[in-house]
Amino acid sequence: MAAFASAAVVWLLALVSIASATDFKKCKIGTPPLNTTLGNCDKYPCNLVRGTNISGGVDFVYAKDLTVLKPELTVFVNGLPIKWPINQKDGCASLTLNKCPIKAGTRARFEYSLFLGPRTPLVQPLIRFELKSARGETMICSEIPARIIPKKKFHSKMFESSD
Repeated sequence: MAAFASAAVVWLLALVSIASATDFKKCKIGTPPLNTTLGNCDKYPCNLVRGTNISGGVDFVYAKDLTVLKPELTVFVNGLPIKWPINQKDGCASLTLNKCPIKAGTRARFEYSLFLGPRTPLVQPLIRFELKSARGETMICSEIPARIIPKKKFHSKMFESSD
């Protein structure tokens, strides 16, 4: 009976994780994650409100042992890559599921946050999230089309009535 209860809890956690995931595109490099989250978005393009904190995460399994994780966020605007600073520099310190060293074939979750400044241009970037090795090799990668929107537009849409 205890084994059944444990299996039910694991199944429920997996279902919640999948239900809140954001659609993403596979990169041409690296291994795609199991799922990824970006704010409260579930379908792209994701609306990101400037002047707010944005959080996200990546669930992944990698084929090799991992001892170092270097997170990198790049936005592409009209094809031009721009590095986007995130608050987490050491990927191992930001794992919420598992810890480094991560054994090959085991699941891990990396979580991050960033501040989208109030003067961020209103553009529609492609956001690429990567977890890299100590040598800079891309291990895990996903891409999410987004749309930067002003704070006023976001709040007015939240409170519109559907009369």
